[in-house]
Amino acid sequence: MPDGVRSIAEVFPNRLCGVLRTEDADAGFQACLTAMEAGVHTIEITKTVPSCFDLIKGLIATTMGRYPVGVGTVWDPGAVKEARQAGASFVVTPVLLPEVADACRQEDILCVLGALTPTEIYQARLAGAALVKVFPITPVGGPRYIQSLNGPLGGVPFWVSGGVPIEDVGAYLRLGVKAVGLTNALFPPEALARRDMDQISQYAERAARAAAAAIGD
Repeated sequence: MPDGVRSIAEVFPNRLCGVLRTEDADAGFQACLTAMEAGVHTIEITKTVPSCFDLIKGLIATTMGRYPVGVGTVWDPGAVKEARQAGASFVVTPVLLPEVADACRQEDILCVLGALTPTEIYQARLAGAALVKVFPITPVGGPRYIQSLNGPLGGVPFWVSGGVPIEDVGAYLRLGVKAVGLTNALFPPEALARRDMDQISQYAERAARAAAAAIGD
């Protein structure tokens, strides 16, 4: 298990996070390893993935802990302890759940709470979120929405996810977003179904190049 809460910079070293949501845990495992090695250095396994905690343990063991792995779509505070025991570095909720933030505090694990409106974002920070996941970002305006939020809420550490295309990675990072979550853009269901790891590797490389270029600007 990780010792203590890891920092945002430690958990998201290149400010990208691949978000795995699949029914095929075996294909998902291979896809995550492929993405990590190709440049997406942080992975979130959603709780909807079968045997998600075993998958987290397997990824950490296989990579010898080189890459942070977290658990997402967490609704139940009880799952936080399981995440910690599996070696997860962070916990992500889809909506504002202060009780999950409380459990993260007790278990010394980085907390990412989901929110969308300015009021929810403010409440997520009050609840103890280290990062606020603005979700779903793409339907509400993408980078333009973050630009609007940065006025009154400048300084809030944002994660964005929900339909984010790789083409928008640079724009988000230049706006100061701390982490960009890539779900279908990195792990397309059809690529997982075909076990097309070459395609996933190409997407991961593209995302990593976009992130590196934006961080370097």
